Amino acid sequence: MDAIVVAAAVAGGSLTLAPPAPAATGGSPAPARGGGVAYGASIPRPDPNPVVRRISITPRALVAGQGLPRVRFRVHQRGVTRVRARVVVARVAGDRPVARVVLGWIRPGRLVTVRWRSRVRLRSGRYVVRVHAVDGRGRTLARSARAPGRARIVVRAPRKAPPPARRPAPAPVPAVGLPAPLSPSPAPSPGGRGIFPVAGEFTFGGADARFGAPRTRHVHQGQDITAATGTPVVAPYAGVVGSTDYQAAGAGEYVVLDAVDGRDYFFAHCVRGSTAVARGASVAAGQRLCQVGSTGASSGSHLHFEIWTVGWRVPGGAPIDPLPELRAWCGC
Repeated sequence: MDAIVVAAAVAGGSLTLAPPAPAATGGSPAPARGGGVAYGASIPRPDPNPVVRRISITPRALVAGQGLPRVRFRVHQRGVTRVRARVVVARVAGDRPVARVVLGWIRPGRLVTVRWRSRVRLRSGRYVVRVHAVDGRGRTLARSARAPGRARIVVRAPRKAPPPARRPAPAPVPAVGLPAPLSPSPAPSPGGRGIFPVAGEFTFGGADARFGAPRTRHVHQGQDITAATGTPVVAPYAGVVGSTDYQAAGAGEYVVLDAVDGRDYFFAHCVRGSTAVARGASVAAGQRLCQVGSTGASSGSHLHFEIWTVGWRVPGGAPIDPLPELRAWCGC
């Protein structure tokens, strides 16, 4: 049925009907005056939930005793004019909130910079900064891999200056056949001595198993620990499982641990289906994670072990040579 536009005007107590407006040429309805949407035009459907596609944290790495970092983000949700938002900083271990700020109603698409009113001084450890949002209909923030709405920060204990040496220490003798590391090894873990990740007999392999050894189109970012298939792989420290997955052409079955010492630990080539933990689960030091295997791009049964500062494959994160700490943990 064709739409008929009827205009009514009151003149001297009588009602005058205006004739219908002429149809627009070209087969399309004429746009409505005053900025309205023409009859039959598609109207953008509102997004079902608010999302935060990117969150900026400055700085991502802090020293214990410093204040809270600067947080900036945008909430996106088409068809909605405002959402209620708040930001929470929580310690990863136990998910304990240490600071929060309620922002009230904000407009989607507008850049928000958080101004902390709290004078919280963070202790050493790993933290997560989360944005929470809810629209007028009670629909909460949707989180996904592309739009997590959160970011991690790490707080390190302040380093103590070493006492002055009475005489210069002799230069260390380089190990024969070992390649140069990708970056200097930092101080040992602030969590103290860890538990060796392979609970059984093992060897460290040859030069090609070391950190920094050449590979096709990249260099080795960890230390290979050779052991029998099925040997338990355990957590060096307590923490939270950050990821578990399978990569057929690379790491095979692997586990990522966000440890309480502020670093991430990566365990690769585990036996298929041997992973005993789930993402987000809290684990204790020494708890079994998986079993030594040879899945993915592997030529023999071994554990590929990596240590990452800040975080595993996140902005600001970097691998370090695990061998010095592995030798300290096993006393070998």
